[in-house]
Amino acid sequence: MPSYDAVVFDMDGVLLTMTDGSVIDRAAREAFAAFGAEPTEEAVEPFVRAEAAGLAGACEPFDLDHERVWPAREWAACWLQSREMDAGRKRPYEDVAALADLDARVGLVSNNQHHTVGYALDRFDLGGLFETAYGRGHTVDALRRRKPDPHYLDRALSDLGTRNALYAGDSRVDVEVAARAGVDSVFIRRDHRADYRLPAAPDYEVSDLAALVDLVEA
Repeated sequence: MPSYDAVVFDMDGVLLTMTDGSVIDRAAREAFAAFGAEPTEEAVEPFVRAEAAGLAGACEPFDLDHERVWPAREWAACWLQSREMDAGRKRPYEDVAALADLDARVGLVSNNQHHTVGYALDRFDLGGLFETAYGRGHTVDALRRRKPDPHYLDRALSDLGTRNALYAGDSRVDVEVAARAGVDSVFIRRDHRADYRLPAAPDYEVSDLAALVDLVEA
């Protein structure tokens, strides 16, 4: 395999366990409640799925501006996820320690909020592993730039000073964003992705981060 100057990682499902879906559902409902509205299931859905195209329509029956409700959802998600981390329900995988053996520059690009990424790195003392780290901003425009849009991955690669890089993730959008950014991809098939089907094949597939390090160092 080629030698890489840098490896960039997704966060949720790769470095940290996944956030329980009920947490994001609660964040969406709290965002509506902050504006005095009790949303229907149909209104909550695009706020849970983070579908920018559906936000305005979801807010219309309540005469609310989605450009204001969405940031409230994001801040609520940040707060609730930080509490999940503090309680140990959202935590790093044990094999994250293997990244210390990578002989390459290391970055992080997540579809989670930038504040949630920062909290996780501080909470679990992981910041020293990464030269650069990005999550999405709290605006609707930032939501539109989440993966598979390469906006944040391009920024990380610019920070790392190379396009000779590998992007590691656990979903189809991770494989797609790597292709759109012009870098190779590696799919991490952890237990929660045992039966997950990819529409496009990644360049590599491994079962955990220790195997990824072995792959890169080989």
